[in-house]
Amino acid sequence: MHSSYPRRAGRRALAVLGAAALGVGAFALPAAAQTPEPAADVVFDEPVEAGADLATGAIHLVFGDDFEPGEHDVTAQLSVYGDGWELAGGTTDDGACALGGTPEQWVNCTAADADAEIDFAFDYLAGAEMPSGEYDYALLIGIDGVNLEPINGTVEVDGDDDNGEDPTEDRPYLHGSTEYTDIKPGEGVQVAADFLQAEPLPEDTAAVVVTAFGSDYVLNGLTRATAGYDNCTAYEDSVSCVVTDFEDLPETVFGFADPITYEVSGSAPGPVEVCGCSYSVRTVNADELEEHYGGVFWDEDSDNLFGLRVVTEPESEFEDPDSGYIGITTAPHPFDLSVAASNAKGAKGDQVLLTVPVKNLGTADAWSFFDGPGSYGLIGELPKGLELVKVDSDGDTVNCFEPDDGYVKDSFPKSDLKNADFVCLFYGLDSGESFDFKFTVKITDANASGKGTLEVAAIDNDGYPGVADAVATNNRADITVNGSGSPKLPKTGTSFGLIIGVAALVLVVGVVLFVLSSRRRKADAAE
Repeated sequence: MHSSYPRRAGRRALAVLGAAALGVGAFALPAAAQTPEPAADVVFDEPVEAGADLATGAIHLVFGDDFEPGEHDVTAQLSVYGDGWELAGGTTDDGACALGGTPEQWVNCTAADADAEIDFAFDYLAGAEMPSGEYDYALLIGIDGVNLEPINGTVEVDGDDDNGEDPTEDRPYLHGSTEYTDIKPGEGVQVAADFLQAEPLPEDTAAVVVTAFGSDYVLNGLTRATAGYDNCTAYEDSVSCVVTDFEDLPETVFGFADPITYEVSGSAPGPVEVCGCSYSVRTVNADELEEHYGGVFWDEDSDNLFGLRVVTEPESEFEDPDSGYIGITTAPHPFDLSVAASNAKGAKGDQVLLTVPVKNLGTADAWSFFDGPGSYGLIGELPKGLELVKVDSDGDTVNCFEPDDGYVKDSFPKSDLKNADFVCLFYGLDSGESFDFKFTVKITDANASGKGTLEVAAIDNDGYPGVADAVATNNRADITVNGSGSPKLPKTGTSFGLIIGVAALVLVVGVVLFVLSSRRRKADAAE
């Protein structure tokens, strides 16, 4: 049985970790002096009215006497949490903010050669169906590539919930949970869920609407709900089915008489719970049926209609009036991240640019599981005889950190960062794709015979999403000085050890990402 409430808390905690604790950063060699810290203020016009047009907010930073104007580059990443937020960039005389990615819930701001007082601007809106309440935000400030501790706060939203009407009036059902495991990527899952009618239906009920939603949050795109029935309509990765042939039977358990299909991406990794999805059952009156669907848009005599059935022996427990949980876990289908050996050739004092191809040799995509600057890391430990000059790829294909930075030091529990020289994060890598990771070193001893290492690893946040191929031999490669390094990578294939490791690992995405929050906004959008 699935409870919605731990999932709600878990998603919020992970979101803060993903976008704040793993905020955008730049790699820098250790600073000679303590990094100056500003007083910071994030300004919204509160309470933010749900459904209002875009408004302009501000990030106000004020540094003290330890900050030298014109000598530092300052960054700020603002992330807001909760379904319905939309952010957009803005520009001031001090700097510019740009949209950080999808979902549109964070912006990255930059001020080069900054003054001691900085104002960044960004636009924001709260979706029309966002419930009233306090919503979390996180602000991550960086000075010359060194990130400070994240600043957390809240912003108030006035949702004008249900226009003064009883919010439970159109939701007389309590939802259950359903799970499907060992699903082969590329297959469709026939989902049938149950729900309990806890209260009599409103007297003006004209239809019962069942909406099935796609994957929540950053995993959106790995699954898609579909239904080919005449009385169903699709919106993005969700579907809504409108049932006018319904019964009003309080204390009765109903279920889908016909399944809704969830298509799973053929490139989805596994085993991983790729669908922390949900479904919602509500009633609509005649006016709502006309407003949202244009009335009865199907032939009521059709033999191809989605319907409901009475369930005599239910297996679920029912507790949530807003939505129910749908979990889909894939069968073993590994990605296989790999790195190649590198060799710095030259004489003492030479600076050498090393280029290492990072590849995904597996049949699954290495999915971007976090909404910060990366879900995977490249961990470099140079051998004696080499000194790091810079990571040339930083800010391009990767985002780099000092190994003892709080944002990465606990993210790779199976890797030894004690002697690492750099840790660089990247978002993900599709099956069969690669990119070149470049860094420059200085040769301090041309005769050094020791070996360093470059390792690719998945971020592990208390077991999520796990380190599926951490023991694969191609996850680590040698860095040498005028040497040969470790053997070249195989062109294809997956090691037996990787298969065993993946098969033993079930990554429960729903526990940390999925939230069964109010679905009114998405349900109306689907309608």
